[in-house]
Amino acid sequence: MQLELQSLFCPIQANGRVNSYKYVEITPSPLLRNHVSRYWALEPSSLPDLADSDMVDRVVPDGCTDILFEHDLVDNRYRIRYFGILDHPFRITYNEKRPVRKFGIRFFTGGAYPFIQTALAEFSNRCYELNDIWPGFAERMGKELFEQDSPYAKARVMEQYLLTIAARSKIARDNLLSNLLYRIFASRGKASVHELAQSEAISDRQMNRKFERWVGFSPKKFSEIVRFQLVVSEISKNRKPDWRMLALEYGFYDQAHFIREFKRFYGESPVNAAKEFQKKV
Repeated sequence: MQLELQSLFCPIQANGRVNSYKYVEITPSPLLRNHVSRYWALEPSSLPDLADSDMVDRVVPDGCTDILFEHDLVDNRYRIRYFGILDHPFRITYNEKRPVRKFGIRFFTGGAYPFIQTALAEFSNRCYELNDIWPGFAERMGKELFEQDSPYAKARVMEQYLLTIAARSKIARDNLLSNLLYRIFASRGKASVHELAQSEAISDRQMNRKFERWVGFSPKKFSEIVRFQLVVSEISKNRKPDWRMLALEYGFYDQAHFIREFKRFYGESPVNAAKEFQKKV
């Protein structure tokens, strides 16, 4: 079921556009694919920004949570934090005089809770030092990541730490959550909260508690993020989207509703987003 979920919902980010940084993604091993969507890295490049100075990298809501390792190359220091699920976008800023190497672990929806063991609603729109969540363990992990030069070597280190936690805690997915996520993804975020609860013979309140623990947001807000992500995916692949048909296909009342909801999660209009993705290509 879980691998099928990831084939139904493949969230994307709006970064990797700036010449001065190279963005890469690494697929996790099959042993962790139920929990980890991907590893990713932003590495300082030798290329200057030049004509791409108008390019913008963004972080947009994707229904995932991340562990982020940052290495300041000037001070040769690092920090490692856990970022909860987001419902708002922000622009990534770069300081050419202070390059930073970033390595991230992006957990698929519901994938982080078995490792964190705290309701993910506690982390929504927040970040915490990972050592506050995994005392001692995170510090050892950070030191070992610090010693690795490449994103691929960091991914191997992270895999071993996550597999150690999984073995120690006998980690497993939650079948009810998987069923609910399947229905959200299959409906492209358009199923109502009542329809979702009714499909699994549970109350709205029970379902909300399940999502607060495993996802971090209510089913309604998460469904809105899923719909937004699917629209972003369409825009990123289609050079000339039919905006009216796109709005109708994803259940928006009208163009104004579509633009307003998209801008809430992206920070710009759909037209401007399309221009940014075209520049990336």
